[in-house]
Amino acid sequence: MTSPRHRWGDKVRFVNKTEQQCLRCDVVRVGRQEWQGDRPIYWTEYWRELERVDRAGKTPACCPEEASACGR
Repeated sequence: MTSPRHRWGDKVRFVNKTEQQCLRCDVVRVGRQEWQGDRPIYWTEYWRELERVDRAGKTPACCPEEASACGR
């Protein structure tokens, strides 16, 4: 069975960072920007509660029925 896609809420913007929470589960997508020399570098991280979800660059699964146990 394929898990449903995330349904991202509105972006919350900070300096050099944006956050979006999935409306179905508790995953937060964080987009970051830093500068290396004169070039910006962008990357995306995923967080669940206070733990970073490491998925080797892939978006973690959305599983709202078991959100606290999903991906652990």
